[in-house]
Amino acid sequence: MRSGDLTIFLLAIGDNLPRRGAPLRSAACSLYVAPMRSALAVALIGLVACSKSSPPVSPAFALHYHRALSDYSGWTAQVSGGAVETSAVSSTKDGFGAVYSLTVAKGASALAFTLANGSSADPAGSLSVDVSGRVREAWVFSGYPQAIAHAPVAVPSGPTQVALYYVRPDKSYTGWGVHLWGDQVTETAWSSPLQAKGTDPDLGLGFVIDLKTGGQPKNCPPGQICFIVHNGDNKDPGPDMLWDRSALGDIVFVSSGSAQLNSAPRLPGAVGIEGASAHLLARDTVAWNVTDPAATSFELRYSSTAAVAAVGTDVTGGSTISLAPNAAGLSAATLQANPQFSGWRALSIAAADLPKLQDALKGQIVAVARKADGKPLAATQAQIPGALDDLYAYDGALGVTFATVAGAPTFALWAPTAQSVKLHVYDATKTEISGSPFTMTAGTNGVWTASGPAGWYNDFYKYELVVYHPALGKIQTVQVTDPYSVNLSPNGLYSQIVDLDDPALKPAGWDALAKPALASPTDIVLYEGHIRDFSLFDSTVAAAHRGKYLAFTDTSSNGMKHLAALATAGLTHMHILPAFDFATVDEDPANRVDIDQTFDRLCVKNPAVPSAMCSQYGTQVIKDVLAGLPGDSDQQTTIAGYLKNLDSFNWGYDPFHYGAPEGVYASTADGSAKIVEFRQMVQGLAGIGLRIIMDVVYNHTNAAGLSDKSVLDKVVPGYYHRLGIQSGSVESSSCCANTASEHHMMGKLMVDTVVRWARAYKVDGFRFDLMGLHMKPDMLKVQSALAALTPAADGVDGAKIYLYGEGWNMGELANNARGVNATQLNMGGTGIGTFNDRLRDGARGGGPFDNGCDLTRTPPLCDIRKNQGFANGLFVDPNELDAPPSQADQDKLGHALDLIKIGMAGGLADFRILLFDHTAAVPAGALGYGGQGAGYTQLPQESINYVSSHDNQILWDIEQYKMPSGRSSADRVRADLLAMDVVLLGEGVPFFHMGDDMLRSKSMDKNSYDSGDWFNRVDWSGQSNGWRSGLPNASDDSANWSLIKTIFADTSVAPAASDIAAAFAHFQEMLKVRKSSPLFRLAAKSDVMTRVDFLNSGTGQTPPVVPSMIVMTITDGTACPGVADLDPARDALVVIVNADKASHPMSISGSTGFTLHTVLKNSADPVVRTASFSAGTFTVPARTTAVFEQLQSGAQGAGLPCNTR
Repeated sequence: MRSGDLTIFLLAIGDNLPRRGAPLRSAACSLYVAPMRSALAVALIGLVACSKSSPPVSPAFALHYHRALSDYSGWTAQVSGGAVETSAVSSTKDGFGAVYSLTVAKGASALAFTLANGSSADPAGSLSVDVSGRVREAWVFSGYPQAIAHAPVAVPSGPTQVALYYVRPDKSYTGWGVHLWGDQVTETAWSSPLQAKGTDPDLGLGFVIDLKTGGQPKNCPPGQICFIVHNGDNKDPGPDMLWDRSALGDIVFVSSGSAQLNSAPRLPGAVGIEGASAHLLARDTVAWNVTDPAATSFELRYSSTAAVAAVGTDVTGGSTISLAPNAAGLSAATLQANPQFSGWRALSIAAADLPKLQDALKGQIVAVARKADGKPLAATQAQIPGALDDLYAYDGALGVTFATVAGAPTFALWAPTAQSVKLHVYDATKTEISGSPFTMTAGTNGVWTASGPAGWYNDFYKYELVVYHPALGKIQTVQVTDPYSVNLSPNGLYSQIVDLDDPALKPAGWDALAKPALASPTDIVLYEGHIRDFSLFDSTVAAAHRGKYLAFTDTSSNGMKHLAALATAGLTHMHILPAFDFATVDEDPANRVDIDQTFDRLCVKNPAVPSAMCSQYGTQVIKDVLAGLPGDSDQQTTIAGYLKNLDSFNWGYDPFHYGAPEGVYASTADGSAKIVEFRQMVQGLAGIGLRIIMDVVYNHTNAAGLSDKSVLDKVVPGYYHRLGIQSGSVESSSCCANTASEHHMMGKLMVDTVVRWARAYKVDGFRFDLMGLHMKPDMLKVQSALAALTPAADGVDGAKIYLYGEGWNMGELANNARGVNATQLNMGGTGIGTFNDRLRDGARGGGPFDNGCDLTRTPPLCDIRKNQGFANGLFVDPNELDAPPSQADQDKLGHALDLIKIGMAGGLADFRILLFDHTAAVPAGALGYGGQGAGYTQLPQESINYVSSHDNQILWDIEQYKMPSGRSSADRVRADLLAMDVVLLGEGVPFFHMGDDMLRSKSMDKNSYDSGDWFNRVDWSGQSNGWRSGLPNASDDSANWSLIKTIFADTSVAPAASDIAAAFAHFQEMLKVRKSSPLFRLAAKSDVMTRVDFLNSGTGQTPPVVPSMIVMTITDGTACPGVADLDPARDALVVIVNADKASHPMSISGSTGFTLHTVLKNSADPVVRTASFSAGTFTVPARTTAVFEQLQSGAQGAGLPCNTR
């Protein structure tokens, strides 16, 4: 080698070597392979000779520039030195962002540049890259004052990927990963988080995430990504993280310990504006959890141009309002309303600064805490709902109103944070009219108003606002529909100017419509159904009406005849799933594909359908394809998956506009037909003797931020939604973007639109979805507003309107974390009903979250099958996972019976009951259930007793999970009916899902909200029940598929048409029994406490307790001193529910003169007709419910003793 050459010794092992003596060459080095004596080379030593002088480096330089929202129009690279060019425009784009091509000047040591758009420079400032060596690329994040001279380890490859970086000061990344969920990604298992692509020396741990649209939100707002960075169970920073790509773009940075997501890296030691943990609770009060004693001064910085920013080691920009520490802390009244701020620092705003605050509320507000030297210690965005309520709470009319019916409109929009508002008006073709937009006038109450001529009637409108949006940190110009819309164009794109009092919108006889009589809420029996399910498969409904409001006007259809028969027997209310304007079905039929259309249409609309499937099914009608597939196939749910977001089906729990009817159920979504047809539906139901309940979903909206389906968060950003108290991100414990009814104007919107549905549409009651995510005071406001409606003034009697909801203790409000919320226990005494999950679980067994079967384990793990309940065989008829029965199983049965009995006593917390393992009675509230009392109500009307609803498996399906194999179809039907009997014959308000009375099945689908028409169909002809229609959707049920296939293979399960008819007959009979006596419908707590008792319970009984038998007595006689004669036809009732496989006698001391109930004497069921009473002993056949009555002859007789426990 020549003197001065670099020498490297290389050892290579193996056979596959270069030819001996041949040099290997590259641009800068050569390798000489020495001759070897052995033909089989096992090793060689070569010399690598690299010349001192490397080949020349290309002058071509690529500058990569990333902006969060990918807006590169007008942005150029301005070069101040080191390049031939003085400026450059983007030559191309990649997954990182824009790419600028430059040429390094000969001899240059540094390339200096800025990125600018006209006179506006990127906040990153002047940047420089060392080009004296071989560096010829750099990567720049907008706002980050350093150029990175190496390719980042995690960069999206294109629009189907995003990237996340996690930065730790200690740079210790072993074990850290990302848990993902939401409808934009594939959910990860907690135990198997997403792994990093690598560790970047400047940016941290880098992850690339594949996007996968069309999944389920699962407690993540639609269109967003939810994630947690964690190492095992150690989360950093702790709360669920919400990635709003519309604000942050496709690359985000998470700093350890910070809940703030950033679209650019942060320099070590730099100050950041972290989250939104400063709360303006009133015009003069700020709460902030800054506890560091080094914080000596506080301020609000505000800017109408969003100019407040963390720059280096300071927070600058905008104007300031001083905050004075309040040593007394937050007031007792403030903490009572906002207990989540207990222990937080209280800061005060001087009265003289009120004008400043009013200006500040129209822009960006950042709270800053400074040390004694003036340097910032912490900075955070401010949450402003409390100040807005204090300054601008408004109780007047909003939306479009008319001084005379269908006359000149006045528009009112509450938007106190808007800098300006304009009104856009459009004609019937959605063409903007001459002179539009019109400037609206701001009032001192935060309301913007405008008026127009009567000629605008039936036209359409939108609002245009200039607002600061905290999720984006920018001033935004947005166009949005009216939160108080009364009608909308298709897909909610425009609000319509219509008057609900317009006679043209009222069907004939509307104003004079009389509703069926209702004496008491405990007279109610609820029947829940979906508008589309009700009629889509009913061939007796006019084709144009199937799946529509108008199906309820076809009184000769099978479905309406069915409802009419139930109403005659005792059903009182039809509960319809959401029918307000929701976001998840395209209202333009040209864009939809439904199962009554041909398969090739699906192939055109959804390119993801495999071509082989398209060729196979071609022009066949989709429902015919589904019907032809094997009953245990996964192809039905696969095809249903291709139909998602294209078909007309969704439950509709995705609110878009709360006060307008949904268009997909109308004959046309354009115009006002949906108003008229909704009213015709109400008329049709009233005509057959049914009142109507509307399912309302005020706990969340479909979207927040600047999403196309966001309304409220565009009008007053950061106000209508409940935010994380530290992060400022929209809470999503519901599924989606939680609302905040505790904020005055959200509560007002809820009250106003509920009253609208009651007054303008004559809706007789409301079921509140996830009511526990509302505050109790807000529910009471709804109740009070409805109670004030009178027939004379409003055309409806508000005193007859019933309210109920899901009182689950959940989410960010659990355990009264932010005040007294509307949970089961808290709503006791209000008269507002809540769903009684205690009775449900006792009858069905297990709970709604039982799932996942591994039958290959020893012993098998399968809670959904093992957890039997009273109705399906617990202890007395165990399945293979529960056999042989044990004492533990008998104890489980005793506990299940206690839960059911308490539910049948109206769920009263104070009801005294002898529990299965007690010798003395206790209050029902003393029995535990999930950390709460089994009894929790104060009035019988507050207990919604149910065993089946749209959520979770329908009754027939859950029963099949649990019953032992080989049980006959007839016995399966009888078990199903037992579960419904305990609901119908108990005190409280019975609730059923549509088709329960016909053994309806959804083919084991646990969550059919978007499973399509096939899995949700109803056959009113009674020929089938939907059983074995294919495996249910994989996202919720794939873990159970193996078990489901086993159950599907059991031929004893499928009910015959005769079984369905028998079930329907039995259900009508029990409705008639309930209707026959007010003793089943006791309204007063005192009456239930005194008159109702349960026998066959407790320890040490003689004769011994009969397992699996409920014995309920209700007295109306003089043997219970002082009770009024409520039922002039009876002195007492005895209800016996026998879930055992055998008949059992039951003796009741002092009972005389009882006979089988008149209805049951003539029952269609020959088995129940054999139930008997003789000499104080009642005998009830196996798997049978019998009701016995002691008829009253003349004056009030003795009856049975009181409950004196």
